[in-house]
Amino acid sequence: MRRYEQAKRGLDGRALFTRLAAVAGVCLFLRAIAAEPEAGPAAARFPEGLGRLILASELPGTDIEVPSPGLLALASELPGFSLSPADASPRRPDYTVPDKDPPARGGDEADGGDAPSGVSPPDRPATDGAGASGGDRLPEAPVPPPVGDEEPEMDAIGTTITGSGGGYTGAGEGIYFKNDTDYPIDVEAALSAPLPFGADAAVLIIHTHGSEAYNPTEEDPYAASDPSRTEDLNYNMIRVGDELVRVLQARGVTAYHDRSIYDYPSYTGSYDRSLRGAEEFVAQHPEIKVIIDLHRDALEGDGVLYKTVADVGDAPCAQVMVICGTDAAGIQPEPDWHINLGVAVKLQSLMNDKYPTLARPMRISQYRYNQNVAPGGLLVEVGTNGNTLREAIRAAMYFGECLAELILNSN
Repeated sequence: MRRYEQAKRGLDGRALFTRLAAVAGVCLFLRAIAAEPEAGPAAARFPEGLGRLILASELPGTDIEVPSPGLLALASELPGFSLSPADASPRRPDYTVPDKDPPARGGDEADGGDAPSGVSPPDRPATDGAGASGGDRLPEAPVPPPVGDEEPEMDAIGTTITGSGGGYTGAGEGIYFKNDTDYPIDVEAALSAPLPFGADAAVLIIHTHGSEAYNPTEEDPYAASDPSRTEDLNYNMIRVGDELVRVLQARGVTAYHDRSIYDYPSYTGSYDRSLRGAEEFVAQHPEIKVIIDLHRDALEGDGVLYKTVADVGDAPCAQVMVICGTDAAGIQPEPDWHINLGVAVKLQSLMNDKYPTLARPMRISQYRYNQNVAPGGLLVEVGTNGNTLREAIRAAMYFGECLAELILNSN
């Protein structure tokens, strides 16, 4: 028996050594490719492939933890960028591949104005008196000071992404989109299709990655949980969702707000948790026909930070990107994705008409992002980590006006 135990321990030790050696080999391979972006076509395709793998790891039903694709994808998408292995973060948060457009114009941070605040609970209208058409005035209420170490402010380069810079497909109504699937996208058919809800449809605002935050300022500092992230609801995506709900309610649209943080303490499984949250809301409020999963994008690399700039109003404003999911990846079924696409295209067209430059080109994704829960399910990204909170809040205000108009004018 003693000889058996000794032999067994020897086998276990060799097996562990073999596994460690294999992991080390893979790591060296990844580092070599990331460090040599000019190595050839295969290396150029590598970041996108890794990005898709990492994105799949964040979706329900998977249990994969790999480094983030954000910076790797950036190196392959933006001209003049290179990437060193040290730039890859182990807590990858932001999956959206940046656009190819070079910076078009700079945008100054919002100065002055009232500090942002929360809104009334989702089951009753807000009463702060700041109507959706009341200019760029923010809700009036002080925000408690942050605790702990504050996120450092960084200078950001402003860019207005219109789709005319290449890399996009142009369609009618001035709509540009990037199709990450093999599915044909008929924008004209989507525009002419009837909306899958009526004027009495209710909206749910939810945040799969609620801790995402913006470039801090003196007016809006925050204690960072991770880079460009905070659990403080006054400074993350929950605060932007508060503004969106306020505008919808002020316009007469029934709006609910799930203010839960689904990406802490663990980022992995965020979509599983937000899926359960969305399903519970719909079960309790079957009038919910539109679900907006509100995020912010991230555009940075080699110490360069980008912010999106919309030429709307008389104060700095971020851009908004609508992402429509599909089942093209073959991971999760979503046979009705074209219904959500119809909502997305109509919303995009309305933003183009009402507030030109507010909308970035649409993105058609191969993943469904829990958009199967409602016929009007969409993922919406407001600004980037280079934008300020106030720029994002203004963008949410204008987006909310367009969303309310779309719902209230539906047949």
